[in-house]
Amino acid sequence: MINFSSYNIKIDSAFPISWKKGTAYASSRKYDAISFRLNGNAIYRHGDREYLAKKNDLLFIPANYDYSITANKDEDVLVVHFYIEGSDFDEISVFTPQNPDAFERIFQDICKVWRTKPTGYRYKMYSLFYKILAQLEIQQEQKNAVLKPKKLQLALDYLHENFDNPLTTIEALAVHVGASSVYLRRLFKKAFGKNPLQYLNDMRIEHAVSLLSSGYYSVSEAAALSGFNDAKYFSTVYKKKTGNPPTKDFK
Repeated sequence: MINFSSYNIKIDSAFPISWKKGTAYASSRKYDAISFRLNGNAIYRHGDREYLAKKNDLLFIPANYDYSITANKDEDVLVVHFYIEGSDFDEISVFTPQNPDAFERIFQDICKVWRTKPTGYRYKMYSLFYKILAQLEIQQEQKNAVLKPKKLQLALDYLHENFDNPLTTIEALAVHVGASSVYLRRLFKKAFGKNPLQYLNDMRIEHAVSLLSSGYYSVSEAAALSGFNDAKYFSTVYKKKTGNPPTKDFK
C-alpha cells in the first residue's frame, strides 16, 4: 500500500457505496480514494493492468485515473475521498490486512462522522483518517516481520531500541541475537543492501539531523544523543553520507 507520510492531505468526504453485479466504467476524478471492501470481489482494469480486490481488502485509487470494474456479485464498500498535494501516483494499490476488523471499525466511524457532521467533525475525520494510515503501517510491518528471518527481526528490534546508546555495537548486536557478525552482515546485505554498521549509522545520522534541525543542540550534543562516541566520528560519517560536514549544513 502507498506510504502517505510525506504528503499533505486534504480530506473531502467519506461514505458507503453499493453496486450490483456486473461491469461498470468510472471516469477519472480529481480526488484520490481509499476504500475498505465489506462484501464482494471485483477486478479493476486500467489499460493493460488488472487488480483483484477481495472482501476485507483496502484499495487505493489515485486521482485522474479512469478504470473499469467487474464485480462477481453485489458490492459494498466504505470509501474516503481525499486530495494528495503534489502526488503523481499512477496505479491502483491493493492491501490485504491481517486484522480487517480494525480497519472496518475506523472506516465505519469516519463515514458516520461525515454523515452526521457533529461539531468539530472535520478534525474528527482527520483523526480517523490518520488512524487508517497508522493501522496500515502497523499491519504492513507485521507482514514484513513474518517474511524476515527471525534473527534479522531480533537484530532490527535491538537496534531500533538501542541505537542511541554508544555501547550499541555490531559485536554487542551479534551477542544479543546469538549469531556471528558475518552472518548478520549477510542478512542485512540481502535485506537492505547495506551492512549492520551502515544501517546503525544511518539511524543515528537521521536522529542527529532531527536534533540539529530543531536548533537546540550543538553538533557535539546531537552526536552524543544519537549514540556516536565522539563528534569527530559523527562528522566523518555525516560528510560521507551527505557530502558536507554538519557544521556547514547546521550553522
